[in-house]
Amino acid sequence: MIRKIIQSGPATLSVSLPMNWVKKFKLAKGQEINVEEQGDSLKIKTTLPMEEESAKVNITDLSPMSTKIIAMLYRAGYKKIRADYTPNHLVVHRGKEIKELDMIKNTFDHLIGMQLWEIGKDKDKNYATVIESTKLNPKEFENVFNKLYFHLMHQSEQIYEALSKNKDIFDEVFLGERLINQTQDFCIKILISFGHEENKKTLSYYDFILRLECIGDRYFEIAKSYHKNKEIIDSETVKYLQKANDFIERSASLYRKFDFEKLIQLTNEIYETREEFQEKLRKNKIKNSLISHNIYSIFLELYQIVELIFTLNHEIFKDKNL
Repeated sequence: MIRKIIQSGPATLSVSLPMNWVKKFKLAKGQEINVEEQGDSLKIKTTLPMEEESAKVNITDLSPMSTKIIAMLYRAGYKKIRADYTPNHLVVHRGKEIKELDMIKNTFDHLIGMQLWEIGKDKDKNYATVIESTKLNPKEFENVFNKLYFHLMHQSEQIYEALSKNKDIFDEVFLGERLINQTQDFCIKILISFGHEENKKTLSYYDFILRLECIGDRYFEIAKSYHKNKEIIDSETVKYLQKANDFIERSASLYRKFDFEKLIQLTNEIYETREEFQEKLRKNKIKNSLISHNIYSIFLELYQIVELIFTLNHEIFKDKNL
């Protein structure tokens, strides 16, 4: 929207606020708002809370997407979510058959800052409701993002150790995958609600979070495939899994402390390893299995992650002579 600058005093210029925004937050003359400078933009924020937004979802109708939709509503900032369910109806959730209500409880449990509020019946509908119990703090973002990286590194190391010794640790991996999803959802909720403090980086961080979670999914699929098929993992495949783990750890280190030369080196190593692994798959020098294809997918995601680390440090490419 376009606004004209108004001369409102001898040394003061002002701009009118959109009336819809004013009404939404019930702003009035004399109230304070925050104005932040962001490059060529100004960000205007109010400290007053928005009206509570609630959402309702029917678990039975939306299966098997229902838990993902609950997570989506949480990330979108809804402060109250009601889930209608069918009593004693069984569904498959993360490889296990459980009742719909138990699946709802499990899903609600991993929504950081929310708590189960009510289980009841409204006419012919059984429902469970979760509400926001803790206010979001945008300053938490960096710590939570680093926690996401930590959970992923722990998960990857845990799976590598198990597969190198032909051990099945599906239950432990199940918990680790849950922690990754939980942290990812919280990171995205903060971004959607507030944006990143450096506005230009918001979309890059959103992409970064999704790719870390995607890598976590690939590791979970590796553990699930091993648990289901009990296939022996050959030493060559395990070697590449170890390389993937090393790349994740190094990318985390370079995210925390950017080093241009080391990131270039890591980028080249990931690219060469990805091409090498692809060629061995093509020539059947590595067993062509679901596990090997998930490892290849991890290399693809890691290559995108190093690009995002460059993106988040784009200032190094500024030409200071212009």
